[in-house]
Amino acid sequence: MKRTLQIKTLVVEDESLIRRNISRKITELNPNFIVIGEAMNGLDALKIVESETPQLVVTDIQMPMMNGLELAKNIFFAFPHIKIVILSGYHEFEYARRAINYKVEDYLLKPVTDEKLHSLLGKIELKIRGDLDSLANIASSMSDKTSPEELVEAVKLFIKENYKKNLTLKEIANELNFTVDYLGKIFRKHTNETPIKYLTRLRINEAKRILSTDLDMEIKTVGKIVGYQDPYYFSRVFKTNTGYYPSEYRALKHKTE
Repeated sequence: MKRTLQIKTLVVEDESLIRRNISRKITELNPNFIVIGEAMNGLDALKIVESETPQLVVTDIQMPMMNGLELAKNIFFAFPHIKIVILSGYHEFEYARRAINYKVEDYLLKPVTDEKLHSLLGKIELKIRGDLDSLANIASSMSDKTSPEELVEAVKLFIKENYKKNLTLKEIANELNFTVDYLGKIFRKHTNETPIKYLTRLRINEAKRILSTDLDMEIKTVGKIVGYQDPYYFSRVFKTNTGYYPSEYRALKHKTE
């Protein structure tokens, strides 16, 4: 017997008419999907992802402030369990294919037909059911003797020892033999931050240390040392967390010393 699903879905599209139409079609074509939010750009979408943790994000490519490819990239690194579907026009299709690097599930060409959307939702549902079965198997193997406090300390230790690697929450959970949802929930409850935010904080603190002490090292090298292979992504994350780009932070520290 199939378990009852409520697949939380976020629709991201800057054209309001298209956005509302897709949201309506999703709930009409498959009652197991529930649209929990809409956004007109990637930045607004990330806020909803952070607070609501949807299982599916359907996003356009060309949007103001943050496009769909950047949104997919951010979700891939911070929320690996979320499925992503890209909306694109014919002229954007080759550009959309670049999103394969961020494990995008599929693409929908505009205008979106009921037949294509219905078929895609069916495939996504099957994948999510498979994920749930895998998580249930992991959950059944969890040790009842592991206290939440011990789990949090184990997560912190693992992240401290591996923060330079390209870590995802799924990899952390798999390594410690816990489900992604359970690990994230317990960690947030006891630390008031997600494991990925803790990872980011460690990386940024180490980057600040390096930038303050080594004035000759290239910024991209600093990023790689602390776990960011993409120098542009590293600069953006650093700016978000400190208010300065890495080069600005280094100049500021050099000036004040």
